[in-house]
Amino acid sequence: MILKNISVDCVIFGFNENKINVLLWQADPGLLQKFLTKKEEYEQIKMIIEGNPALKTEDFWGLIGTHLPTEEDLDGYAKKILQTTTGIDDVYLKQVQTFGTISRVPYNRVLTIAYYALINPDFHDLKLSPLAKAVKWFEIDKMPNIIFDTKEIIEKALQKLREEVQYHPIGFHLLPKKFTLTHLQSLYEVILGEKLDTRNFRKKIQKMGLLIDTNEKQTNVAHRAAKLYSFDVDIYHKLKKEGLNFRI
Repeated sequence: MILKNISVDCVIFGFNENKINVLLWQADPGLLQKFLTKKEEYEQIKMIIEGNPALKTEDFWGLIGTHLPTEEDLDGYAKKILQTTTGIDDVYLKQVQTFGTISRVPYNRVLTIAYYALINPDFHDLKLSPLAKAVKWFEIDKMPNIIFDTKEIIEKALQKLREEVQYHPIGFHLLPKKFTLTHLQSLYEVILGEKLDTRNFRKKIQKMGLLIDTNEKQTNVAHRAAKLYSFDVDIYHKLKKEGLNFRI
């Protein structure tokens, strides 16, 4: 059974060319109907499909998500949505909040539990979801026509990301396996929306012991090749247990 009054939506952030992007989709009504109705009749979700502009026209886009089946828990279903739509299993996922304004969905009262996820568009080869007719990255300040209160949800998710990134090194999820300190600083500046002092930033980051010097440098660059680093996940988990004080 599908809970028509509860949906799970994922704000998927990516970082590319010093810009924050968000992944949006246009679902295929026929495929979505098949996906949602393993135990349901079409008439029970007809209103959901016919009332959603992103399922009727190519002029609108929406967040990747669906209504919640009764047999699924929230966090597990959010992970399933991500895996189904991106083909990726190991993704950083965090719940943002529940959106429940009475008029947010005009054709039905819907509470939406929103999550945000972080992936690197260059590192992951995203596959077109079997539920979608289109999946596309958009710069966060150059959004297309979006449905309902999608803009508010994205803004709240970005606010949550900005809070989290100052105390936990989650920004590394948006980087390739090997990166320069300049690339790392640019990422944090874009997320936080402010310029950081280069000397202080590098001092703080290197003092934490979370970076591994790969003994490699950039190749095929016009400027002086910079050192490449990687993120030490094992050290991070160890320090987290000991009470890591990560503050940008």
